[in-house]
Amino acid sequence: MKVQITDTRDRIFKSAIKVVGLRGDITIRELAELADVNVASVNYYFGNKKNLLKEVEKHYSTSLYNMQYNILTSGDLSPYEKLINWAKSLSGFIVEYPALIGLIVNLTTEDRSYKPALIQKIYLNKDLQLMIQKIIRDIIDSEDERIINFKYLQIFSGILGPIINRIVEENFADGHMIVSLNSNDDFEEYIRLLIDTVLG
Repeated sequence: MKVQITDTRDRIFKSAIKVVGLRGDITIRELAELADVNVASVNYYFGNKKNLLKEVEKHYSTSLYNMQYNILTSGDLSPYEKLINWAKSLSGFIVEYPALIGLIVNLTTEDRSYKPALIQKIYLNKDLQLMIQKIIRDIIDSEDERIINFKYLQIFSGILGPIINRIVEENFADGHMIVSLNSNDDFEEYIRLLIDTVLG
């Protein structure tokens, strides 16, 4: 019986992960159909849909954290390549799962006490910040903490800019935007130019 319980819960959770990262939400009926379980199973295993969505958000934050940590601690990459790969992985993850920002907004709007794991594990994570700041320090050969913090903020903002641009382009623009980073080559060039400009 334990195997069936784990299997059912796992199917619900995996189905939610698949859809929520792309759409930001799913109805319990859709989820039950996708996971091939009865509707009551969702509440039985997760208590309610909000709890399930919070677990999905935590899953994505853990995946992104692990990806970023592995890049920043890699012994095979130069500091410059670590920074490039970190920036590409962060923006690529958000582009791949565009609905996560909306999910976080919805969860925190409905529950003001909820602290999104994605914000805590990525943006406010002191360990990741210190690793990135050390890389910046090593590249620019400076100990000026204020300048290093500014450069960190510039790079982080520069990563988010194209994502916001893409959301605007896909949802509000009537025609082609002046700046569009839809090709991998353009995006790669943008990230390298961003890092080179900020650290140059």
